[in-house]
Amino acid sequence: MRLILLLFYVCFSFFCNAQKEDYIWLGGYDYDNDINDTNRVEGYRINFNNKPLEIENDIGYRFGILGNNASIADENGDLIMFTNGCAIYNKNYQIMPNGDSINAGVWFDKLWKSCAFGYPGVQDVLLLPDPGNEKGYYLFHKPFIYNSPSPSSIAMYYSYIDQSLDNGNGDVTKKNIKYYPDEKMLLLYLTAIKHNNNKDWWLIQPLVDDSTFISFLVNENGINLQPNQNTHQYFDRSRSSASGTARFSPDGKKYAVYNYYDQLHIYDFDRETGILYNHKMIEIYQPEEVDRSRTVFSSVEWSPNSRFIYCSSEYKLHQVDMWAGNPQNAVRLVGEYDGTEDPLPTLFCFMVQGPDCRIYMTPKSSSWTLHTINKPNELGIACDFVQNSIRLQFPNGGTLPNFPRFRVDEEEKCDPTISNMLGETVLYRRDLVVYPNPSTGLFTIKLPETIGRAHLVVTNINRQ
Repeated sequence: MRLILLLFYVCFSFFCNAQKEDYIWLGGYDYDNDINDTNRVEGYRINFNNKPLEIENDIGYRFGILGNNASIADENGDLIMFTNGCAIYNKNYQIMPNGDSINAGVWFDKLWKSCAFGYPGVQDVLLLPDPGNEKGYYLFHKPFIYNSPSPSSIAMYYSYIDQSLDNGNGDVTKKNIKYYPDEKMLLLYLTAIKHNNNKDWWLIQPLVDDSTFISFLVNENGINLQPNQNTHQYFDRSRSSASGTARFSPDGKKYAVYNYYDQLHIYDFDRETGILYNHKMIEIYQPEEVDRSRTVFSSVEWSPNSRFIYCSSEYKLHQVDMWAGNPQNAVRLVGEYDGTEDPLPTLFCFMVQGPDCRIYMTPKSSSWTLHTINKPNELGIACDFVQNSIRLQFPNGGTLPNFPRFRVDEEEKCDPTISNMLGETVLYRRDLVVYPNPSTGLFTIKLPETIGRAHLVVTNINRQ
């Protein structure tokens, strides 16, 4: 009995002391566009501190997130700050002093014009703690640079937040500071990971119309540009930019870049030197399958055990087994779009690994649902990819928060004790048997024997 109690204590201690910087996810926007309805709040918060996990609605803020989305919490999982790319908000959902006009400029003034929906770009903003100041935070962001009649370049900027100011709620002391001279960034693909010293940060970004990675070491001396590195792949403006994402593996040993056009690129990564090496390209689609005549949005994410890579590309979700002798021969199709419209097609897009060991995926367009990969450490369809598994009270704007890779040096990369949404069994459409289908009259719905009570919603999609 003493041994059992000891093991429980060790396990409990780990989950209490684990890094919780990514435990608060924010989303939503004013979808009915009624600026006079000040009592209507159309935002939500996914709070991973709660067991069972909760989606909290009507939480008292009014702003939009349709692209840029970054937040950070403290060691207890309590929100510190967040941004939608237009402004920096404190833990009370108020704009910080000097926190407005983030990414301001000619492009915003002429083309975007409003912060009501945030700033575009799902992986173009990132919040990192300052290694030289325990109350300091960097916000890295990438504004469009206006070149009439449309933007043709993306820059690299940062803003700085001193959390000790404004009674501990934070104040923006530096804003819209350009820290890389050339405006050659790919839209999206901005990500970061801790240095091997577990204090500093590596920030990686590929360039557009080039075969170059730029990288920065963020340490107590500031933001330090490192020598350029070869991507071994030419990323162009017309198809590579804005079409994919990049992620470090949870164990910190590899880095992945994926989009539908350029396919999957894997690099070994040295967290001590920041060097990317041993490049491998994996074809998710055969070259003749790639349709370059249309725009396809893609995303990449790793399983918590760093074995599997998931590649989404609108209509299909693939899994790659990186532990296989030849990963090219270990590409598996694990999901295909089921045709759901809610109200727009719920196509597969941006993925983020949650602290609860699941991978969450947002549809490309505004939707009331999220998809989940419930068992991402499992091979093939055993990963349990479920479309539209989470129903939101308010629509998501096609975005999820962009985090650096946390918990790299912890033995457990996530907390499997965080249970299903609201602690209830989720009834998926694939569990239902409906017949006859189609039908103009009566039809029968058969539920699984394992389901006791459940809520069933039937919608006539032809009703105007």
